[in-house]
Amino acid sequence: MTDGTGSSRSLFTNMAYAGVSAASAGLLLILFVVAGRFLGDIEFGKFSFALMLGTIFETLMDFGFHQVIIREVARDGARARDLLGHTLGIKLLWAGGGLVALLVTATVLRGEWDVRVACYLVGGSLVMRSYMLTIRGVLQGLERFGWDSFVVLADRLILVVCGGAALAAGTGLRGLTISFVMARALALGVAGWLTRLQVGGIGMQFDRAVWRELHKSALPLGLFLVVLNLYSYIDSVMLGVMRGDAETGMYAAAYKTYEGFSYAPSIIAAVLTPRLSRLFLIDRPAHRRLALIGVAASVALAAVAATPGFVFAAPLLTLLFGPPFAPAAEPFRVLCVGLPFVFAVWILHATVISVDKGRLLVKAAITGLVVNVAINVWAIPRSGAVGAAIATVIGEAVSMSVLIVGLI
Repeated sequence: MTDGTGSSRSLFTNMAYAGVSAASAGLLLILFVVAGRFLGDIEFGKFSFALMLGTIFETLMDFGFHQVIIREVARDGARARDLLGHTLGIKLLWAGGGLVALLVTATVLRGEWDVRVACYLVGGSLVMRSYMLTIRGVLQGLERFGWDSFVVLADRLILVVCGGAALAAGTGLRGLTISFVMARALALGVAGWLTRLQVGGIGMQFDRAVWRELHKSALPLGLFLVVLNLYSYIDSVMLGVMRGDAETGMYAAAYKTYEGFSYAPSIIAAVLTPRLSRLFLIDRPAHRRLALIGVAASVALAAVAATPGFVFAAPLLTLLFGPPFAPAAEPFRVLCVGLPFVFAVWILHATVISVDKGRLLVKAAITGLVVNVAINVWAIPRSGAVGAAIATVIGEAVSMSVLIVGLI
């Protein structure tokens, strides 16, 4: 897999580093599993609700600037320091607005004080994660995937240690969510220190023309990501409101395991995004070849992952979360059927970003969201977590179809 640019950096080397980053998501799954065993199904359902709701609003805090900075730095590395400074300044507005929106929504949706506080604390941790995404965008744009992997691994190790300590100490839901804030503050400090070494300084900047340029580039990507995250996690929020915390916990166990499988194509997408962005400017045929190879490789990975996941769903979920979570196997099997769609979608997203077709991303995400919500409204009251899983799979298939048609 070559790009024809003469770059000394190997795609496979970058993919190995990106693989380390993706594999470190297993640490988050471990923390999630430990939380399920320590908290029990009801408290775990509350934690899952807070995490899923927070993740929806995290996209408002970033609003596409992560993807924009990867693309722009990949095209002109000399701008890395200035782009970072301006984006960090812009984040003061977006992160603050996203956090306020989360606080209001959590207060409206849930009357239980412990669930509200969990949402508030998770939101605070996600503000810091949003700043870390900007830092990682610079490193990825420069194709310094080794240092990017270091940042990701440090973040997740700190989170697992702090979260695990809170659970072991018996602090419950409140202690676990407080540990998220503490861990992310430490990880952001590490990321800031490393980036200062890499780009020669770090600080916020303001220039009206640059801010206007960045917002113009980020707007379609931001809208896409807001809708995409809403699509990804609306099932859990709707389950929490319509069926209660216990079933939300069951679905969260299935979905988080499914999400762990989907980190495989994220490795390919992370490496291809800067390379495709550059190739689109200098070698269109090579761009097309690389995009097609990426999609084919991701679909092949899906077949490898989905088959054992479907067959061994029950023992896998029971092994991870314990016997009380055995019912999560049924929605997990449904989600496994959709893995080929979501694997292909990852690479299609990278391809669309590289050709500056942000509106196509928005169109695909909105179409998938509308289909997903419509099916959920009908299916969740009747089939609970299984209905939510069916809605997710159908939504992914629809989104994939819209992206393919738009790129042809």
